[in-house]
Amino acid sequence: MNRDFDLEGPAEVTGTVLKVVFSNPDTYWTVLSVAPDSGSAPVTVVGVMAGLRENERVHVSGHWEHEKRGWRIRMERYRIALPASRDGIERYLSSGLIPGIGKQTARILVKRFGDQTLDIIRDYPERLRTVKGIGQKKIAELSRAFREHAGYAELLAYLQGIGVSISLARKIHQALGDDAVGRLRANPWSLAEVIDGIGFRRADDIATGLGLSGDHPERVAAGLLHALEGARRDGHVALPRAELIPAAADLLAVTVERVEPILDVLLVGGRAVLDRGLVYLPPLHRAETRVCRNLAALLTGLGSRVPDGLVSLHVAQAQNVLGVMLAPEQIAAVEMVIQAPVGVVTGGPGTGKTTTVRAIVTAFETLGKKVLLAAPTGRAAKRLSLSTSRDAKTLHRLLEWIPQGGFQRGESKALEGDVVILDEVSMVDMPLFDALLRAMRPGMRLVIVGDADQLPSVGPGSVLRDVIESDLFPVTRLQQVFRQGKGSAITESAHRVLRGELPAPTPAGEKSDFYWIEKEKVDEIQDLLPRLIRRRIPDAYGLDPVRDVQVLTPVHRGPLGAETLNELLGNALNPSPDRPAPTPGSKSTPRYVPGDKVMQIRNNYEKEVWNGDVGFVHTVSERGDLHVAFEESGRVAAYTAIDLDELVPAWAITIHKSQGSEYPAVVLVLHATHHVMLRRTLLYTALTRGRQLVVVVGPRRALAQAIGAATESPRHGALRERLTLLRPRV
Repeated sequence: MNRDFDLEGPAEVTGTVLKVVFSNPDTYWTVLSVAPDSGSAPVTVVGVMAGLRENERVHVSGHWEHEKRGWRIRMERYRIALPASRDGIERYLSSGLIPGIGKQTARILVKRFGDQTLDIIRDYPERLRTVKGIGQKKIAELSRAFREHAGYAELLAYLQGIGVSISLARKIHQALGDDAVGRLRANPWSLAEVIDGIGFRRADDIATGLGLSGDHPERVAAGLLHALEGARRDGHVALPRAELIPAAADLLAVTVERVEPILDVLLVGGRAVLDRGLVYLPPLHRAETRVCRNLAALLTGLGSRVPDGLVSLHVAQAQNVLGVMLAPEQIAAVEMVIQAPVGVVTGGPGTGKTTTVRAIVTAFETLGKKVLLAAPTGRAAKRLSLSTSRDAKTLHRLLEWIPQGGFQRGESKALEGDVVILDEVSMVDMPLFDALLRAMRPGMRLVIVGDADQLPSVGPGSVLRDVIESDLFPVTRLQQVFRQGKGSAITESAHRVLRGELPAPTPAGEKSDFYWIEKEKVDEIQDLLPRLIRRRIPDAYGLDPVRDVQVLTPVHRGPLGAETLNELLGNALNPSPDRPAPTPGSKSTPRYVPGDKVMQIRNNYEKEVWNGDVGFVHTVSERGDLHVAFEESGRVAAYTAIDLDELVPAWAITIHKSQGSEYPAVVLVLHATHHVMLRRTLLYTALTRGRQLVVVVGPRRALAQAIGAATESPRHGALRERLTLLRPRV
């Protein structure tokens, strides 16, 4: 080999793949044996490559490196090289790379068209009709197969040249098809709209690699849509036009004058909607306006009305069936929802919402009504089912969502029932509420239950608050505290937080269900947590440190964020010699070992596991594939390397991820390093997640900062305004 190549200089070779020695389907790390066109001895080529098969012709550039088996080329760039000679074209066509062409057909085509054969197959396939034995169907098949193969090869080479990974290139090819290169050259920013996982910034990087200008009209349009999408992720249904334009100009580093006419183009073309001074993404505008329209339809529907004289009778029957004596405000809540087409029951921890819902269900059943129970998450639905002794479903289950076709329940296939009771509505965003209302026919009743003081939904909108503050619907607020007797320190602490007061410290030596451990230094808190969870809580309360105790934190990152705490607690609660050491600064998917606690972070209907489900890693293969046992459902789900991004470690989770869940014990970490996330609603939500025990670990100033941040940033949208305008007409 020393005689054939300059091992000191750059490595470059064009030849035919003799053998794919190794190829990892997850990482695309590949080892090839390549026969150079020059006739030299075969060369070993290694690197991240995809789409290569035996008999493929490639051009590789890189550098030489020596390992124990000899010299090889470490690939830096490669492209699939189509042959130019008649013999090369015939070998290429007869190699099996192009389905439908065998040796005889390849020989006939090359004999007829010579070195123009590949151009004719790709660009002028109709000329193949002059070849005997090749009909129209065969021509279409050959042309399509060749374009797919050649188009993918061209795209890989093209994207590799601007630094795009192979896995991303494959997604782009699947989304854009054979003309991907042409479509990319025209508008690379369109990738942000058509491919999950490619946002505006990644598409903008690709555009920069193509040399496109920073004020290109399509770039400005994509930046505006990106700003609206970012607002959606922050919980907004829309953005004021006066806020959107400067935000987009700042994002794009262009002038406001450049942005304004492009926004007008988006509005005229229907890619954005302007309504009441707000700019919406079209799906969110449709959702908001439909929610308003469908709530109005429920209010004016011709449902059967219960005579006033019989309402109290049915409430009394419900109390007899349940064997409970309701408080006056609970009775008022049951009477209200029996009579109202749409009614709201809200209240904080320990105020009897669960008992009230049980009474509402029973009262409707004594009226002969079919009641449908639902909640936004699997855990919330299970709690609702256990508390009512009735079947309760997630909204996605109730509305029969399927991955390929979305919600099967809707206007053309309404829900089969008389009453929908929806719990934990503070977690329901605008699109999901829209989907529910579209499946409810006029005459059905809707009972909305939730705690308006908790965090709003992760998704866009403030549905519960907007409905309550519109003053269009009757609302009963439960305020009397019942839970665990009036001596529950958890409940008292949560209500103190709502009033803007610090929780009362537990007297030394006194056993309670609420503790506040004041620690100022980060390293002190990190040192305390494993001891607190492994020994002190189990010894004092008999709780399982792995299954019963949940650590909550306001943030993902930082020294006291979920990522760092998961690393700390994973080593403490599930030590294993097989656990890989973390890579500093790495953003790669966590590596798991058997016994690790994990959380599913998005709904997966094929596996039948849901956002917020917590399980434990059962097995880990050598490839890194997992089996996870989800205890609440009893389901064991398999995960390959491709879908591991659906899981996160769950020794510690963010408070947002805990919404709708309850745990026997909660350890809440608060610190000044959490700064902007320290808000009253966040603290209140965290405290109300604990059923038997809540331990707050952190300094006084962090709690004081959270309690003092009483005002939530407003979420932009117009649902409350739209509902308010309905009041005189309903």
